[in-house]
Amino acid sequence: MIFGSRKLRLRGVDRSVVTDGPMIADHASAEAYGHQGLRKLPRIRLGRLALYYRDLGKDYYVPYDYIDRSFVRISECQPDDSPAYYYYRVILVHDGKEFANLIINEEDVADRVLERLKEIRPEIAIGYVPGANEKPRFM
Repeated sequence: MIFGSRKLRLRGVDRSVVTDGPMIADHASAEAYGHQGLRKLPRIRLGRLALYYRDLGKDYYVPYDYIDRSFVRISECQPDDSPAYYYYRVILVHDGKEFANLIINEEDVADRVLERLKEIRPEIAIGYVPGANEKPRFM
């Protein structure tokens, strides 16, 4: 087992790296949402201490009090000769800036992540708000 024995390294929003302790145990017992890649690894995990996600082969953690707002952005892909398909991005915002863009394939999974975030920390605002220099987007 060459690749299965790697030690989990969680990277924080403050660029710290955690390799053991309560954060690793919380990651292992966290609720899993969505999947990515051939190995079907969970895309997002919601634990007691933080939100965990995997992006470009690296694992990250975000304490809930760091997240100010979250929303789902819907992206449409229009292939040449096939019907359009959609994928959903869970966007996390801190201090007015988007810092995580997590692609999920199913709309209901993305919606459940937002609902669960609101349950875990009611202070997290849910929904898109345009920036001061940005025109509102209409669908």
